[in-house]
Amino acid sequence: MQLKDKVGRFAATGRSCQNWKKDQELVIALLNKISISDGGAENMLKPQLVVTGHASDSLYSSILYFQKKNFPGTPDGYIRPAGPTFKRLVELSTKAAAKPAPQKGQWDAVATPSVNAALGKGIADDSKLDYAEVVDIIRATVTDGMVTAFELDDLLTIANTSRTLSPTSKKLINLFVGDEKKKWLGIGPYDLNSDHKKLAAEMVCDFLKNTRTTFFPKLDPHRVGIGILRRIAKPSLIDQDKGSLCGPSALMFSYASDKPGHYARFAIDLYQKGHANLGRLLIKPGKDVRNYTPPWSLDHVDWLTCASIRDSENWFLDFDDTGKISDLAGVTLPSEMEQWFRKAGYRDVRENTNISRFNKGIDDVNEANTLLDRGYRVCLFISANMTDYDDQSDKGSAFTMHWVVLREKIQVVNGYVKAKVFSWGNGDYEIPHPNKAGAIKSLATKDFLMNFYGYVAAKA
Repeated sequence: MQLKDKVGRFAATGRSCQNWKKDQELVIALLNKISISDGGAENMLKPQLVVTGHASDSLYSSILYFQKKNFPGTPDGYIRPAGPTFKRLVELSTKAAAKPAPQKGQWDAVATPSVNAALGKGIADDSKLDYAEVVDIIRATVTDGMVTAFELDDLLTIANTSRTLSPTSKKLINLFVGDEKKKWLGIGPYDLNSDHKKLAAEMVCDFLKNTRTTFFPKLDPHRVGIGILRRIAKPSLIDQDKGSLCGPSALMFSYASDKPGHYARFAIDLYQKGHANLGRLLIKPGKDVRNYTPPWSLDHVDWLTCASIRDSENWFLDFDDTGKISDLAGVTLPSEMEQWFRKAGYRDVRENTNISRFNKGIDDVNEANTLLDRGYRVCLFISANMTDYDDQSDKGSAFTMHWVVLREKIQVVNGYVKAKVFSWGNGDYEIPHPNKAGAIKSLATKDFLMNFYGYVAAKA
């Protein structure tokens, strides 16, 4: 048994390794032979369509889990040919996989140590799970920094087999696990592998135990809490939906990425007190925002944070309805974006934009790339036309101005442009963007620049 090349993802960057199909199939087979107590999958790694060049979330989380169990230190997320992780895989796979114990009760299918220990503690007093004990089971899955697919499966087992679980507790578990049918709303595994993220997650679990106090009566506290938890793990889930909230969304994506604990505290204070500080920026939304029911497709926590920022900063226009896509109350000007970052605690904030008919040039693109290389958050001010297959060559209007966060350097090659940004709940949104059929139309540099109005950059 041997691998041709690396399998998994580089944990430091999230990028996939070579991941040859047969290599992935070998690693999956070995993991499935190894017991969970030894860090393996024990036949729980679900059959899937293996794609060369890409390690699935379930395979990646399984590799991380195996490495955490078998090697001290921070896991690197990938397996080298003849490397220590691969040798340990082969060694343990030669042992017979642990046989399941005879069924003794409804919880026997729960196998992961974290969920099993928290479950045992919860039912020790009365053989039942109350709501607070369910929160503590969720808390147990995040304490080691990675909520694996196996832990999520065990949580679903609890929700589906418990005879005494309340509807609220079941809802909480299902919200945390995520919706397979609506993956854009968020689904695990969840990466909380930093001290800041772990502390933020603890803060959210404490909030979920006390959700009675609120100044936003139309928002579901469980959706708010789980929404915060997901965004700590994956900030790119932040999504303005149909509301003109791209500016606050770009700010919140940056804030949740750079300061997860501050982001969690900000959202919780808003919900419980009706106002909150974003650094030196006091956010105090009006009653229309606080009493609005968001549409089903807009996550409650994104309305709570993004609409509150936008409304709090408006002097004479109410913003309280995501149906008003072109509502001037939702437009974020570059000067506002600059001030938001500055007051939110960012350093060396730079504003280089032009909202007149004169667009920016290639030198400004190069400056944005340089700042990204130097560790700045770079928010591009563009026309949304360039993100649409049919309109990318059309000059945008004031009502199509849009904020996105640059994720990789803008590529300008042979007269064409490619970029990867955060926008609309997607941290890897591609420009040019394919249409619904998957077709991609090249974006000429002149068409990109026609709809590029500069950037605001800041360092955390």
